[in-house]
Amino acid sequence: MTAGGAGLALPLISAAPANAAPVETWDKVAECESNGTWDINTGNGYFGGLQFKQSTWEEFGGTAYAARADQASKDQQIAVAEQVLEGQGPRAWPTCSQRAGLVRGGEAPDVSPQGTRAEPAAAQEGKDGAAPSYEVVRGDTLSGIAQSHGVRGGWQSLYELNRQTVGSDPDLIIPGQRLALESGSPTARTPAPQKSAGKPEKARQKAQEKTEKAQQKQQAEQKQAEKKKKKEESGARQAAAPAYVSPVSGGTGTAYRTTGSSWSSGYHTGVDFPVPTGTAVKSVTAGQVVSAGWADSFGYEVIVRHPDGRYTQYAHLSAISVSAGQPVAGGQQVGRVGSTGNSTGPHLHFEVRTGPGFGSDIDPLAYLRQNGVTL
Repeated sequence: MTAGGAGLALPLISAAPANAAPVETWDKVAECESNGTWDINTGNGYFGGLQFKQSTWEEFGGTAYAARADQASKDQQIAVAEQVLEGQGPRAWPTCSQRAGLVRGGEAPDVSPQGTRAEPAAAQEGKDGAAPSYEVVRGDTLSGIAQSHGVRGGWQSLYELNRQTVGSDPDLIIPGQRLALESGSPTARTPAPQKSAGKPEKARQKAQEKTEKAQQKQQAEQKQAEKKKKKEESGARQAAAPAYVSPVSGGTGTAYRTTGSSWSSGYHTGVDFPVPTGTAVKSVTAGQVVSAGWADSFGYEVIVRHPDGRYTQYAHLSAISVSAGQPVAGGQQVGRVGSTGNSTGPHLHFEVRTGPGFGSDIDPLAYLRQNGVTL
């Protein structure tokens, strides 16, 4: 009990105690103990309007009326309380007895625990017309109650009907609360603050806070993992992106599209790099060797196909370092500069083509520049 209710268990004594108290006094005790809610059960181990401990209820014969005090009528609870008052005196309710003026030796209460005392017509009429209600037990949820009792509109309707009892959080319902199942149902008042009920509430709040912190931690870890994954994916994309380099280290000579009779097409189909014989020639980016060998006027050449569909040609080589069908990486050596074929001196003839054959050339320097190579 909360304010010092009937928690002391004493042997059952006379059914007609000499030290009685009027109903009005017991009403005051109940108002102090439970806000006058005779069927209250908040789950704190004390029951009914006078907040009987279960052992007290059983020892003083309460189970002759109901299994627990909150399941008994007001008259039945007062009848058992009279036995407690006779055996223990007002100190069984140390705080509320003083507030209510509960003492031994008062007039006998006008109660009929067996239900024979007539009730006022208005009260009886109210009981006869009462709509159904439900008392919350441990593990209940509004949605579960609404479904099992066929409440129209589901848990939302049940919550709106009992908002004053439940409070602002529909996910938090407390054992002992009485909920209306349809409009007009009598609902219990919100239980009065209980002295020992604070512990379960604090425990519930701590558990909720712990759960929220765990959820926040999990969300933070998930965000961190997603951020790390994106970073790794970005790094993988960058690593997978083909890197472009210049085919040789050195400046350019004869430019692309230079006209003259020296070339069968009437113009220079590539760009020349006048560098010494033996200079390493590199594939400008990753790809696969299409051909590697002698090519008439181009002398020894290598042609590489790249992922973007372009082909690069490396001609007049003095040596070839790869073979047809071989994959190459960007910057990998494919040969060495020479002066083989129709050549006037050591240099690399470099072309970029849309196809593997002669005549599909495009501007090689523009191609390198658009891929980040500055010459």
